[in-house]
Amino acid sequence: MTEISTAGINDAFIRAPLLQWLRALHPDSLDAKLLEEFKMPRPSARIDVALVNGEMTGFEIKSDRDTLTRLSLQIPAFSKFFDRVSLVTTKKHLAEARVKIPRWWGIIVFREDGSFDVTRSPKRNTKIDAASFLFALSKAELTSVARAARVSIPSASKKDAIVEFLASSVGQPILCQLAREVIKLRSPSAS
Repeated sequence: MTEISTAGINDAFIRAPLLQWLRALHPDSLDAKLLEEFKMPRPSARIDVALVNGEMTGFEIKSDRDTLTRLSLQIPAFSKFFDRVSLVTTKKHLAEARVKIPRWWGIIVFREDGSFDVTRSPKRNTKIDAASFLFALSKAELTSVARAARVSIPSASKKDAIVEFLASSVGQPILCQLAREVIKLRSPSAS
């Protein structure tokens, strides 16, 4: 592969190879879905790439043109939501990233040859907040989760009430599994 200079590299320059690399890691998988710009409403945040399969794995890109300042707001949001998270960055941010991000987060370095180096593998997050996770779903998706969990919710219920009911009625592991399955049915532009 031709070497490139990472100086001045922006998010888009890293994103395309990252998506290609992740697809190569999950070839022909009907059980894995990649979603870009995945939104989380509570607390409000958006992660660059989400990989949904048996787990929700988030990938946040910080290019040479970025700073790591926003991580102070992103870390709590992503930590309530994702089973695993990796920061995808360049050598420029590597030392600072090691200090700023939680130890359970992974670090993937975009190298000058256009490849990726997994500097630190992500560990499983043990503090997912089921309610935060459910708020990322639409009311129709929440209804699908309730149906799959075999619990009935009144059709006139507001989203807050549905989330509260599901979070208190269904065990968190099952609830997160059902929510992941619903998220995998989304079209790429619906994330």
